[in-house]
Amino acid sequence: MHALLNQHEVEVAATTEYVLALLPKLPNGVEYYTEPSLRELAAKEKAGAGFCRRVKDFVMGRKGHGSIKFLGETDVCHLDVESIVQLNNRQVIVYPNGRKKPRDGGQCNKTAEVTLLNVKCISKKTGKKYVEGPPVESYKEILVKMIRERGAEFDSYDPVKGELKFRVKLF
Repeated sequence: MHALLNQHEVEVAATTEYVLALLPKLPNGVEYYTEPSLRELAAKEKAGAGFCRRVKDFVMGRKGHGSIKFLGETDVCHLDVESIVQLNNRQVIVYPNGRKKPRDGGQCNKTAEVTLLNVKCISKKTGKKYVEGPPVESYKEILVKMIRERGAEFDSYDPVKGELKFRVKLF
């Protein structure tokens, strides 16, 4: 019985190690997160092998900066978020510095909804924050123009929350 228990423990440890190696790699620190969480991804992969190859509407984000929701199924196995995605103040960069992109629709090069935080209408002259009125409408027009120039589709802007949402077809 003792030998069987040890064999079982070895199998569990090997499975756990294998599953952990599949999980996305996040930058150090607690600012970055995924939905489902890494813990949930590990549990679902253990429960049904192959789950991490088809995660529906996978989200990666950075607290206080924003998030990217990849629509449909995404293969997150061995996904190196640290080298692929940068969520900075009012900015998202996917596949920076000429990093080779996967085929269209592969990994993170796919249709996604982007949410950026801290996008506030603030007067450069006075430092006053606006949440309504002509300054906000002008600012929103600038945001829409910038998004369209980058080949993306404007979704919404909430000046009170400072939240900008748009959709990209590919990164």
